[in-house]
Amino acid sequence: MRDLISRIKLSAGQIFWREAGESHRPVLIFLHGSWDDSRQWQKIVEPLSKNFHCFAIDLLGFGNSTAIEMPSSIETEVNCLDEFLHALHLRPVYLIGHSLGAWVAVRYALEYPDLVQGVVAIAPEGFSLTSWQQYRRFTKWLLAHPYLFQLWLKVLEILTSVSDSAYPLVKSQAYWNFFNKFQTTCYLFFRRSRKVICSELVADRLSQFRPPFLVLQSDADHRSTIEQSQSYAKAVRKSEYRVVQNVPSPELDLQFVREIKRFLDRVQTKIDREEVELW
Repeated sequence: MRDLISRIKLSAGQIFWREAGESHRPVLIFLHGSWDDSRQWQKIVEPLSKNFHCFAIDLLGFGNSTAIEMPSSIETEVNCLDEFLHALHLRPVYLIGHSLGAWVAVRYALEYPDLVQGVVAIAPEGFSLTSWQQYRRFTKWLLAHPYLFQLWLKVLEILTSVSDSAYPLVKSQAYWNFFNKFQTTCYLFFRRSRKVICSELVADRLSQFRPPFLVLQSDADHRSTIEQSQSYAKAVRKSEYRVVQNVPSPELDLQFVREIKRFLDRVQTKIDREEVELW
């Protein structure tokens, strides 16, 4: 059993990953969410590594993965993932993604269906703009005028210094620090034009999706997120849809592990028995 961290230099930058499991096992590639990195998967990888060879990747421009230039598209992330899998000779694979990572996973499976044995998408992004358009306009304005936000923080600092509560300042500073930490997400979601973002959405292509597909969703998520997950499941012919009760999807726990393992075991059994069409 291996449990290690590694890095590799690729054409677009350096990719960092966490690895566990034995090399002769089926390969699972974990792609983290919009506001996270590979540490998100620690509770998931540990139990699954007993039966699978697991790779939890920091996407290009996230966590410990450094990009030569800011990733400008989902396609950039897909191409980087393909180069990573090729460099480590990891094909075919299962892809497991959350949020942004699920968007990358689905796009990869659409581009390279022969290299993907199955996809698990947890609260996936990329079907439409509905799950984040409610705050996209304000956030886009904020990121385009950082000096105004910094001025607002100074005003808050003065106001809270003569009041009994610093809560507005703390909240605003946390908000600003959060967006600074995830600059790649901010660029991909909020600093590109609506037209460019829409060109990378997958709604119109999912009828072509070929690998077995599981969509997982927490009932504790926002309604728009749940609706997007349901739309994904309805659009893919070979799909399953499961709802995890009372656990927000970023807080991935053993309930998610059980659903993922059941799906992987079913698909792998069919592959081993040659009962599944090799797409």
